[in-house]
Amino acid sequence: MGGSLPAALPIGKRALIIEDDPAWQQLLMEALEDLGLEADCAADVRAAIALLRERTYALAVVDVSLDPEDHRHRGGFQVLDALAAHEPPIPAIVLTGYATVEMAVEALTRHRAADFLRKEAFQRRAFMEVVARLLQQEPLSPGRSAAAPPVPRPRSAPRGSRVLVVEDDPGWQDLYQELLTELGLSCETAPSYAEALAWLERESFAMLIVDLQLASSMNPFGNRDGLRLLQVARRRGLPTIAVSATASVDEVEMAYQSLGVFAFFDKAAFNRRTFLQFVQQALSSRPTSQAPRPARGLSPEDQAALAALTPREREVLRWMAHGLTNREIAERLVVSPNTVKKQVDSILSKLGVHTRAAAVRKAILGGLLEDPTGDPGASLP
Repeated sequence: MGGSLPAALPIGKRALIIEDDPAWQQLLMEALEDLGLEADCAADVRAAIALLRERTYALAVVDVSLDPEDHRHRGGFQVLDALAAHEPPIPAIVLTGYATVEMAVEALTRHRAADFLRKEAFQRRAFMEVVARLLQQEPLSPGRSAAAPPVPRPRSAPRGSRVLVVEDDPGWQDLYQELLTELGLSCETAPSYAEALAWLERESFAMLIVDLQLASSMNPFGNRDGLRLLQVARRRGLPTIAVSATASVDEVEMAYQSLGVFAFFDKAAFNRRTFLQFVQQALSSRPTSQAPRPARGLSPEDQAALAALTPREREVLRWMAHGLTNREIAERLVVSPNTVKKQVDSILSKLGVHTRAAAVRKAILGGLLEDPTGDPGASLP
């Protein structure tokens, strides 16, 4: 990263490092000292609680796992709770290895961490910038989230504007609820494609936030029903932010180029403040007309290729759009997986593509998935 290091903070402020690895203790102490902070270290929960009783700290850096023999240890969460319950609350930066999305969500929501950083992606300058930002803020009140300074609400999004969050993970639902509340927005949540459509048919929303992989009775663990919702949002002219933990490059490009999403976030690298900024921008740029943005159409050659698909190949392609594997499609069509594989190969060959995602993209652009019944297995004329 370019630019100068953050300026030193006022002398006399202390930071607490809760970390069981001496090498990381030393690295963090040096970074904090460069900011003018004095640092104390604790290697376990008991030592950290004892130091909190003895001294006053402006900030803490906490490793979630405090057992060198077991990376699944979660003692750092107990420390985060003590920091949040302190009067006044002490902002905490989580810096940990073996991080998962679920761990990050739990730390940021339930345990009120101010920021979450992964050791695998640690950058000294970025860490120092986070520390400087947190310590230059006013102290947090007990009821306020420590995640990031509030972002001003957009003028075009009056307080109380509603957002539909389509997400099947309860932890992420809570995170979105917290973030949208910071903007003065209210939200409804739907865990599935079917429930999201029910909300859209009955209520008015300012925007959508959609996870590509949703709960589904057809394919609980691998579907991509969110792609169909992006298509619905495009037709209705609703600004949409897509989120996924497993999206391929093809799916990201399809979301931007073909389905008109405003922004796309990877859950593994989710940044709260950036997310808030994009929500603000999406609501501010929402057109007054509800007419959908024009989509990029298929070339005459692609249209002809799509029309050349047999009815069974179109049916297979629709199931592919739901993220089903060849074996899962075979079970629904009561044929062998080898038969489905041959049909998939034929689809890719006819459409002139090499990946399933690219084939689904052409199907979306060509309107193949816009069956009024919403049934992937519905026959086509």
